[in-house]
Amino acid sequence: MAIVVSALLPTPSQAVPVFARKYGFNCTMCHSNFPRLNDYGMRYRENGYRLPGRENEEKTILETPAPFAMRTSGGFAWESVEDGPDSLEVQQFRMEALDILSAGLLGERIGYVLVYPPEIGESMGVSGQVGTLEMANVVFSDIVPAWLSARVGRFEPAYVAFSIKRQLAASPYEIYEYAFPGGAAFSATQTGIEITGGEGWGVRYAAGWVGGAETNPADELPADFYARLTKVFGAGEGQTAGQRIGVIGYKGKASASGGDGERSCSCESFVRYGADLSLNIPHWNLSAQYLAAQDDGALWGSSSDVDYWGGFAELSWLPMTSFVGFARYDFVSSPDVVEQDLSRYTVGGRYYLVDNVAVHAEYSRRIDAVPDPGEDVVTNSAAARIDFAF
Repeated sequence: MAIVVSALLPTPSQAVPVFARKYGFNCTMCHSNFPRLNDYGMRYRENGYRLPGRENEEKTILETPAPFAMRTSGGFAWESVEDGPDSLEVQQFRMEALDILSAGLLGERIGYVLVYPPEIGESMGVSGQVGTLEMANVVFSDIVPAWLSARVGRFEPAYVAFSIKRQLAASPYEIYEYAFPGGAAFSATQTGIEITGGEGWGVRYAAGWVGGAETNPADELPADFYARLTKVFGAGEGQTAGQRIGVIGYKGKASASGGDGERSCSCESFVRYGADLSLNIPHWNLSAQYLAAQDDGALWGSSSDVDYWGGFAELSWLPMTSFVGFARYDFVSSPDVVEQDLSRYTVGGRYYLVDNVAVHAEYSRRIDAVPDPGEDVVTNSAAARIDFAF
């Protein structure tokens, strides 16, 4: 399948996404293995989509090729769910979500990014999706050179230590997805303002004020705030070189959902805090995240506060530029009101036919541990697909 698809796809010079097309470089300028960024790609993003050290040579979108790109994937998917005596198995070819992207510079220090997944109705072999502005933000770089930049609009917030938009595996980070009933995933894009900066001693900061959960009353002032602090040891950004550690804190409010499904107007508080690291030696990267939660009990329909924690550790191996292998373990120690811990094991690899076309294979096993005398719910899934951006 890989040979046939690669023969039908456009040549590399015709199929590079928007930033690579702008500079005439390959995607490997910013991606060690797309979609994951390398150190240079991280610096480019944090520099407001300007080449570090070459800001005076930059051109706006009016002076460069049309700033648009698309990405999608398709292939074979298998899933089996075992729930005690019951089981369900699905096997099919699927075409996954389609994203339309636009990005570039509007001015010398003003950049932007827009990601729009168009409306697609679900049908046999096609994953449906709701049309929405997943991201639409403007970046004001170097308001105070090196120490203060701002991102305004809808964006992926800095407290998400490992981007779900650029992760290698298709299976989700479980602790990022886990939330109180009706709550948004911790990794969801947010609308608001974020400030970033810091270059001295390898330390960077980020802080933001965002709207929080989409279910919050529209007439109430947003009450979600967060901060992140990172330190890099050695050369690099902790992506493919250097060693990075970070800490995050988040405090927000959300509307509680009543037993009848109606949401009350009073907002209850919740807190997230955690630590992360990204360690590198030649050809190897170890990434890990720990995240703890403290929620007002009303968000879970409980009379007392609810606590839980979880995290993941992922090891990736890059023996060559055309291949990456990965293995990840996820765990969530669920709150007492749920009593159903989660664990997931994921292994897979990606082989790059060209720098922006990858053959992806992955297997994942998810276990929902049910207290005695119940039986665990076990979900096995596997996929073989082609990912491409053009």
